[in-house]
This record gives sequence, structure tokens and C-alpha cells, in this order.
Amino acid sequence: MKHNKVLFLIFHVFVIMFVLILTNIFTAGENSDSMKFLEAVLLVLYIYTILTAKMYLDWLNSYMIFLYTLFLFNFTRVFLDIIGYRTFGWATKFANYYFYYSIRNEILEVFILILLFTHLGFAVSILNEKELHLGVKLETRPFFTQTGIILFLISLPGILAKMLIQLRLILRVGYEAYYTGVLKNIDYPAFTKGSGTIMTIGFLIFLISIPSKKKFISIGSLYLLVKLIDSMKGARSVFLTQLLFIMWYYYKVYGTKIKFGTVIKLGVFTMVFSQILVSVRSKKVFSLDLINGIFDFLHSQGVSYLVLGYLIQFKDYIHESKTYPYILQGLFGFAPQSAETLNTTNSLADRLTYYLNPGAYLRGEGIGSNYIAEFYDLGYVWLIIGSILLGYIIIKYEKYVTKSRCMLLVSAYFIPNLFYIPRGSFFGSGLIKGMTFYTVLYITVQILENMYFRIKGAYNDRKEDLLHLDG
Repeated sequence: MKHNKVLFLIFHVFVIMFVLILTNIFTAGENSDSMKFLEAVLLVLYIYTILTAKMYLDWLNSYMIFLYTLFLFNFTRVFLDIIGYRTFGWATKFANYYFYYSIRNEILEVFILILLFTHLGFAVSILNEKELHLGVKLETRPFFTQTGIILFLISLPGILAKMLIQLRLILRVGYEAYYTGVLKNIDYPAFTKGSGTIMTIGFLIFLISIPSKKKFISIGSLYLLVKLIDSMKGARSVFLTQLLFIMWYYYKVYGTKIKFGTVIKLGVFTMVFSQILVSVRSKKVFSLDLINGIFDFLHSQGVSYLVLGYLIQFKDYIHESKTYPYILQGLFGFAPQSAETLNTTNSLADRLTYYLNPGAYLRGEGIGSNYIAEFYDLGYVWLIIGSILLGYIIIKYEKYVTKSRCMLLVSAYFIPNLFYIPRGSFFGSGLIKGMTFYTVLYITVQILENMYFRIKGAYNDRKEDLLHLDG
């Protein structure tokens, strides 16, 4: 089946039919037994998905990393229930009760559909692909490597100073300030103005120049250090998604194979880092109890399934103020949490959080979002179509990003967002604004590149003419 992709596609279609028939027969009742059965089906199906994807892909292919984060943010509490650590269905965010079994079962059924049809999209996408381990085939542009490094280094003092000012305020008033727009009202020193934009532009130019491995490790490490400091404000995703993106780029551009042991080490680091941040944010002592620490980490990260659970339970109430599908809000971006924002936004995260706890929402607390809940909001037909397209597009993007500098540039938006959508909005935090920025940057780089080669060509022609005259 590894070498016969048609056979794999046929087999997966059979798996879909078998699972749907099986769940329909054995989950007629809304009780604990039917829930346990669905949990077992989901876990077995996830293992099957990981193993069959790994037959064709490397550990750091974006589809594989997406599957890791999908499990981490949505399926971990199912796993913890199976092993007897915590009961699945406990609504722990802004509430303290258990969902009815009908809601728990529907959550699990939606998860099963997401896995089945996303993997169907994957199976279709690899059908005619002869090679799935493609590396970037673009030429190095030394001029832009140096330009990117210069811009990046120039921005460092300003961006670090700005982050330290923000961190000091966060430590004083609480991490909720990160979400209420308070940080935008700080009067920053003049030398910090625009430092974040300059750093982003410099790093993006550096990335699409296809630098040497040594230079990438140096500048990439500095970039991650900046993101690490930024994440100290309370947003762990800022660092972790960028870490995964840097590892994906390293694998994609330099063709470096990542061993399974490295993936495990990365997972351990992620757990420790996240728990330290949680301890700092909640002002609790970091626990060195390894086993319970791992379980607590998995339980805390699995909170995103609540978005789907709350949506299923309260959709008739929060839909009253909905003007268009929640998934579309990611196209336009998200405003800081406030009473004014509620009058203009159609964000699922804002609507749900305010409905559950208005006071907590206005203080800057939130439940986050979840692309699965956004798909669910569209109805089951679009949930299935969206899942198939997602699995298909991920693999095709992995193929074409190796041939296009433009696609490599926008990967800085799409790839981290892909890893985060199990906990965030499908289109990210402002797709239109982001793509406008990347388009302008790419056109500018193309113009500068043409000017550079034109000037270089004229200089070489002039030099050659002078040599002829000397001769």
C-alpha cells in the first residue's frame, strides 16, 4: 500500500464507510457506553491517520505537524479519559459542569468526521505525486541575504526595548492586557518606532534569499530568542508556532532529516516551556512531578475542544447576533476585546467568551477559537468539504512552495497559522491585511532584484569595455 497510492485511497474510502456504519450502529444511545465507544474509535482512527501519513511523509512535513497540533489542542482530553486521568466532557473554562452525553457524543462524532475527511483529502492529493519529499529548488540570493540580515540586526535594539516595556506592564497588570489593547496605548521611545515591522521585513527577505545553513541557524536562533521573550507576555503560541515554522523551513530548504527522537525532545521542550509560562502567568510554583506534569500539560492544552462543545450547546443563543459565518472574521482580523468590539465583530471567540462570562471577556480573558468549530458552524456538508480541501491543499502547497519564492514568502503566514488553527481561526488573524503586506513586499523585492541585476550587468559591461580598451 505504501507504493500503491490508488490502493491506499480505496482502502481509506472503505475505512470511512466502515467507521460511519460502525458508529451509527453502536452509538444509538446517549450514555457513557456510547461515549466510550466513540472515544476508542477516535483514538484508533488518529493512530491509523498518523501511521498511514508517515508511510509517505517525513516527521516535519506540514501535514504531520498539523496532525500533532490537532491532537494536542483537541484530542488530548479524550486520551486522558481513556487512561482514567480526567473525565472527558468537563467544561472547565468559565464554567464548572459536564456536558450532556448528547453533546459529548456530537463533539466526538465531529472529530471523527474531521479526521476521516481531512485524510481523504490527503489521500487524493498524493495520488499523482511521484515524489513527496521535495526540497526547495530556488537559487541563493546573497545580496538579499545581506540586506535581510542588516535590517534584522538594525531592528533588534528597538524591538527588544519595546518588548521589555510591554513585559514590565504585563507583570504589573496581568497577561489579560495582551488582549485588551492596553499595549497599544503605551508611549514607546522614539527609537523603537517601526522596529517590529523592520524586523519582520528583514527576516522575510532573509528567508526568501535561501541563505546558507550556517547563517540561517544564527539568524533563526536570534529570531526565536526574540519570539521567546515576546511569549513571556503570556501568549505561548507566539513562540511555539514560530519554532515549528523554523524547523519546517530548515527541513524544507536544507533537506535535513529529523529523527523520531528529535520530535520527542521537541515535544518535551514544548511541555516544559508551556508549563513554566502557565506557572508564571498564574503565579504558581512550577511542579517537577514528571508524570502529573505531562498529564496536566495535555489537559491544559486540550481546552480548545470546549469551543466546539460550547458552540453545540449554545449555538441557538449566540447565533442571534451573527451577521455572517464566524470563519470569515479571520479574513478581516480581530480587534482588542471591548464592548465596542462586540458591536462590530463576528468572531466566534468573542461571542462565546462574552456569552459565557461578560466580565471575564471585558477583562481580556478568552476561550480562543477553533477551526473545527468554525467548520461546524457552516453545517456538516461544508465541514466535510472543508476538511477534504484542507488535506488536499496542505500537500499541494508542500509541493509548489519548493518552486516559488513568492509561496515561500507567504509560508511565513500560512505555515504557522496551519499549526495553530486547531486552537485558532481558520484564516488566521487577518488574511487580507497579511496578504496585502506580503504582496507589496514581494513586488518591492522583485523590483529591487531587477534593479540590482541591471546595475550589476551595466557595471560588468563597463568593466569589460575598460579591459578591452586596456588591451
